[in-house]
Amino acid sequence: MKKLNVKAAVALLLFFVIGGCKNEPGYKQLRQQVMDVHDKVMADGERAVKNKMILDTLSQEKLKDIVLSKTGLDTLEEQKKIKFLVSSLDKADNDMMDWMHDFQPDIEGKSNEEAVKYFQEELVKINNLDKRYQTAIHESDVYLQKFGLKPEHDEQGHDHTKH
Repeated sequence: MKKLNVKAAVALLLFFVIGGCKNEPGYKQLRQQVMDVHDKVMADGERAVKNKMILDTLSQEKLKDIVLSKTGLDTLEEQKKIKFLVSSLDKADNDMMDWMHDFQPDIEGKSNEEAVKYFQEELVKINNLDKRYQTAIHESDVYLQKFGLKPEHDEQGHDHTKH
């Protein structure tokens, strides 16, 4: 009877050890999460470019016309705001380009554990980029709407809570 209990205990232990290994995240799953967020952030890059183009047009052409119709508008102050918004959008774009340049999807020579750690770190980085884009785009959207300039974005957008 004791031998049966020992065998049962060993079998149970093996079951938990093997089962526990299956719960360890695989690098492929994490790499796919990183790529999914990357794809969303790339769409944000397109939105950022559209906003920058509208801001540039506003700064160079339309602002003077708007000033004539809205008394009390300080063009120097508005130019500063536009410059800040364009700078924020550019920073998000540049940070994304830097991330893409440094990103190494090939894990050759790394163990699963090393690859998992790498992709976990990259997921944090790309999620931070996503947040930066969202902030810069939102701020520029709000500013443009102040002048009745609605950015031409996909109205559905994408859900940044799903990764």
